[in-house]
Amino acid sequence: MSTFQARKSFVRAGLSTVAILVLAACGGGSNSTGGGLGSGDLLVGVIAPFTGADAGLGPAYYSACLAAAPSINANGGVGGRKVKCQQFDTRGEPADAFPAANAMIASHSSNLMAVVGCTSDEAATVAPVIDRAHIPMFCMTGQSEFNKTSLKYFHRLVPADIFDAYAMVGSALYGPDHTPYKRAALVFGNDIGSQAFVQPATNAFTKLGGTIAINQPITLGASSYRTEVAAMLATHPDVIFTEALGSAGTYLGEVKTLNGGKMIPFIGTSATIDPTWFQQVKSAIGVNDLVANYRGVDLGYSFSGPAYTEFLTNLNAASSQFADAPKYKQRGSTLHLYDGIIMTALAMVATNSSDPKVYNSKIKEIANGVSGATVVNTYKDGVAALKAGKSIRFVGAGGENNFDQYNNSVSGYILVKYDAQGNEVRVAQLTPDQTKAISDAGGI
Repeated sequence: MSTFQARKSFVRAGLSTVAILVLAACGGGSNSTGGGLGSGDLLVGVIAPFTGADAGLGPAYYSACLAAAPSINANGGVGGRKVKCQQFDTRGEPADAFPAANAMIASHSSNLMAVVGCTSDEAATVAPVIDRAHIPMFCMTGQSEFNKTSLKYFHRLVPADIFDAYAMVGSALYGPDHTPYKRAALVFGNDIGSQAFVQPATNAFTKLGGTIAINQPITLGASSYRTEVAAMLATHPDVIFTEALGSAGTYLGEVKTLNGGKMIPFIGTSATIDPTWFQQVKSAIGVNDLVANYRGVDLGYSFSGPAYTEFLTNLNAASSQFADAPKYKQRGSTLHLYDGIIMTALAMVATNSSDPKVYNSKIKEIANGVSGATVVNTYKDGVAALKAGKSIRFVGAGGENNFDQYNNSVSGYILVKYDAQGNEVRVAQLTPDQTKAISDAGGI
């Protein structure tokens, strides 16, 4: 057993005992005494990596809360209660995430309305703790273990990592702006989240006629990857599949150097649609090579409409609290977590309760809608419709949601690239036949 596995086993072994002690101490859940919206500020906990190899993830999630809170607070709050945001750093490590989650719950059980973040690095550790505390969570994990989760307070607004992997395969084989790539190098970080893409991408790509030239897990945060890059180049791939957050610039810069100044096309996961990632890679290989050689996958966002307009206005204004917030205007996870926070607040208003055991189930109803529901795009309009006695369906900055019985919402994928300013540009959308062929090849 590796050191990491040993740490993870240790953490999980103590999970139930510590969680029970925490819940016994704090009662579990926000104002769990019964009906009414209560008083005092409400808190959204942002539990994610803010330091460590995946430190680029946390700011995108924190920005979502900084944009959502004004939408709620400027329109009466939640029954007069203001919403605030607080970071809880997991460092992207289960051993650090476990105490962070327990500390968050122990210190804020009386006003914690929702939790956002919980990435693939730490979700398996923190999600059960949060669920036992009866706190709705919106997690950015793509791990397959949550595809059919039994956790009642878990919500996922993005597809599992397998679908990101399948979309990358689709981009390689069916992208309309290049000949099909048939020989791929898999260059992913050796962290839990990055490695989740490797097997599904391998299965689908090889079954559809492609060849994996090399599967190369890399240690994130290294100062150089010359040895790894030389080994990768020796296998002569025609495309690189990658997610190496924080290290992509270093790795791809050395690809260009060791390959005689010429880049190999590279396809990234949806996590590479990120301003920090763009800047790091641009600095390493130049904007022209980035625009020409990068392709990525994302959900079909429109970046328009009343929900997005309000989101963008608040995100820009949030620069007074967090200077980098406006950079996340096209970050899918930021849009989705913004929507999750708004839907939670609306669920509390709809049930007239600050008890998550009461309002949690209402989140799904507001997301999916019921027969005859009024579509609303902002918190203000949602509250007005609820006060008028209407059922609502919230269609937010990230678009429609369709939660299944496991509280997973899945949408279709688009193939994208960057322009020179770092904006996302749609290249194509996978057709239903293409998506089915890839899913069938991958075993779904």
